[in-house]
Amino acid sequence: LVSVDIREIARVALDTVRPEATKRGLTLELHGEGGVPALADRNEIEIIFNNLLSNAVKYNRDGGRVDVRLSLDDAKVTIAVSDTGIGLAADEAAKLFRDFVRIKTDQTSHITGTGLGLSLVKKLALMYGGDVSVESEPDRGSAFTVVLRPIPAE
Repeated sequence: LVSVDIREIARVALDTVRPEATKRGLTLELHGEGGVPALADRNEIEIIFNNLLSNAVKYNRDGGRVDVRLSLDDAKVTIAVSDTGIGLAADEAAKLFRDFVRIKTDQTSHITGTGLGLSLVKKLALMYGGDVSVESEPDRGSAFTVVLRPIPAE
């Protein structure tokens, strides 16, 4: 574990998905200022952001938006990624964090993926003493919240 800035990792992940987002007319925004320091494995935090953001872009509607909000308190880092995408029904959302689960509908049949990204996000969140959750509504979008409890960096 090394001292990392979670906000900087978020910026890099947003830059990674920006070309595809631009093609689809999506607005990407990282809210807030200041660093979010923590002791963590940089690659693991990158995996969390890359999976959440690539999904937010893939499952969004053209002209939509993706918002990333970060917060830090004494005990936890909270990462919230919301989109204006196709959304999910409650029964579909309940299955999302299992290995190889892909929600197949007419709206998602053309979207590629392995069904491992969100299960990996869940496993990593659990490794950091946290968890992941989703709130979603069909045709309105989804909001994923990851809570991590890394050792605070000084």
